Amino acid sequence: MSDSGRKMFNIILALLVATGAWFFVVYNYDPMTSERYSGVPITYTGLDTLANRGYAVSEANYKNVEVTLQQRRIDTANISSEDISVTADVSGLSTGENTVSLRVDGPEGTQVMDSSVKNVTVEIVSATAVEFPINIEYSEKPDDDAVPLVENMSVNTATVIASDEKLSEIDRVAAVIDPETIDEQYRAMTLEVAALDREGNKVINVVIYPETVSFRAAAGSTKEVRLVVPVKDESDDSYERTYTVPETIVIKGKKSTINTFTGITANEIDLANYFEDAEIPIEFDLPEGVTIDEDQELMLKLKVVEKAEEEEEGN
Repeated sequence: MSDSGRKMFNIILALLVATGAWFFVVYNYDPMTSERYSGVPITYTGLDTLANRGYAVSEANYKNVEVTLQQRRIDTANISSEDISVTADVSGLSTGENTVSLRVDGPEGTQVMDSSVKNVTVEIVSATAVEFPINIEYSEKPDDDAVPLVENMSVNTATVIASDEKLSEIDRVAAVIDPETIDEQYRAMTLEVAALDREGNKVINVVIYPETVSFRAAAGSTKEVRLVVPVKDESDDSYERTYTVPETIVIKGKKSTINTFTGITANEIDLANYFEDAEIPIEFDLPEGVTIDEDQELMLKLKVVEKAEEEEEGN
């Protein structure tokens, strides 16, 4: 080996020894430190048992606690409030106010030194069960037009059992997809069903049946296109029929599919047999791979006036 090669080898060897020594010192002699974590939510266990008895948690005097952990200094950057569990077992409680001891657990390798709350006062009331449709939605939209395409859902609704106070916090029930986990090819998924508030935050301490939903999902998109509604009226009577229809429609499908569409034509609507004002659903025979986005009113609004009455009003 040449002198330059031997020199380079010695440098690399020295670096390896120094790195190994640093890891040995850090992981074996790293000083312990105390860290305080705030905003750790109190989670109730035994809610399903409580619900089976016809009861639910209404309110408590604390929702969050502060927890102090003793841990290795090197682990501090990897630990957050979400890694700490604070639970209260409510399975055996009865109606009215109850005092429950909290159990606090930190991540492996840590020790719980203190918590700002040791006991919580919980009010138990009669439970109410409400059925919600299950939405499938993204945790965050990659763009404004992005939507998940869903087929073969195992269930379409879920039952939420909770106090009336908790139910009032719920905006919708949903299974939430990480958009980075899907593309335009359908794939099978099984996800937790969660109750969400208007901001999309999870409403905790409620019971949901079923706990999960299975389906097939693919990445999709929406697009606003022109809507054509063919209408015919071959009647020969004393009624004049006028109508209005939406000029555009929002369609949904794989982006590669819906990008080829500039308009959608609805099924023809016959007005001949209508003799009073009406709202008539607009129906479609849609191309394969295209669906209608649900959040829109697709109705022909019909106004019917008897001609004789109209002429008398004009005199």
